[in-house]
Amino acid sequence: MKKFLRPLGLALAFLLLTAGTYAAVSGESLISLSYLKDTFFPSAVKSGEEASDRVLEKALDDALDQLEEAHREVGGGAGLSSETLQRREWSDGQILTLSTGGTFVLLDGSATLVHTGAVVDVTTGTEAPSGSGLVQNHRYLVGENTDAAVTIRSGAAALGLQGSYTLMPGKSQHTPFYDVSQSNWYYAQVGFAYERGLFSGVDEHHFSANTAMNRAMLMSVLHRLAGTPAAAGDVSFTDVPNGQWYTQAVRWGASVGITSGTGNGGFSPNGAVTREQAVAMLYNYAYKYAGTDVSGGAALSGYGDLNRLSNWARPAMTWAVDRGIISGAANGGTLTLDPQRGATRAEMATMLKVFCEKIL
Repeated sequence: MKKFLRPLGLALAFLLLTAGTYAAVSGESLISLSYLKDTFFPSAVKSGEEASDRVLEKALDDALDQLEEAHREVGGGAGLSSETLQRREWSDGQILTLSTGGTFVLLDGSATLVHTGAVVDVTTGTEAPSGSGLVQNHRYLVGENTDAAVTIRSGAAALGLQGSYTLMPGKSQHTPFYDVSQSNWYYAQVGFAYERGLFSGVDEHHFSANTAMNRAMLMSVLHRLAGTPAAAGDVSFTDVPNGQWYTQAVRWGASVGITSGTGNGGFSPNGAVTREQAVAMLYNYAYKYAGTDVSGGAALSGYGDLNRLSNWARPAMTWAVDRGIISGAANGGTLTLDPQRGATRAEMATMLKVFCEKIL
């Protein structure tokens, strides 16, 4: 770094030397030329180098800190740049605008592209239409006389870019999930469950919306919704050992009547929670734990698979349909409840959002 800073010290010395020479030839010198040459200038050069080093090093460090802070924060800014296509994390709603010669690649998550001229998908050798979604791991190049705006559409995204860019703010609240995008029907529901602390991902950056929810997961969600209280009694299941991440939640749920297990003393923590089991747990939470009114219900005669609904789940299902917690799906033109199918994580986020907003 000093090889860039020392010329500044030398320039300072040169200016002092010029001033001293001018003073000498004009007859206005108050000190001798030998003092200037042998004492003052060597000391000034050394002091100038040291002072300029300290000042400029601090200025450069401050500038780098401000640049990094501008990148970390959601606030916009001009004059940002990246020398390499290194992987960086971005968040929902942020807009990165690049000009001619800029390149970028989406590594994970989802984003859309809007441009004013031409952007080339270098991977395929074709032009990327304005308004299109970015293809993961494809490299894009901004063409001549073009501005290209990349908008992050998932809760988080990993994207590398090279060149100068501006950064506009994103959403103040967002999930950390690459696989939950604004285009997904469950986008708002997952955001609600995440912000309420009910759900986490299957890992740091993935929600896995279409994965079936298991019984231990749902009981843990309900336990968190209740504020993680202690079990009201000594209830245990043969397949729920001590020390598991779900042990206390399952025992609490059983003690307050939310679940009675799956029979023969077991709870089946790793089994998929079916849609009828899910609404039954919510029904029991509302009635037996929260003490809310569960009277009334919807007629289910219009559902083509009503014969697959277990008798013990009928009160809960009529209540859930009436309250809008669950709805049917059209399968081949027939409205069905799919009561025996495992509820996905996206479906459970949807049920919980309605449950929290309309029931609790």
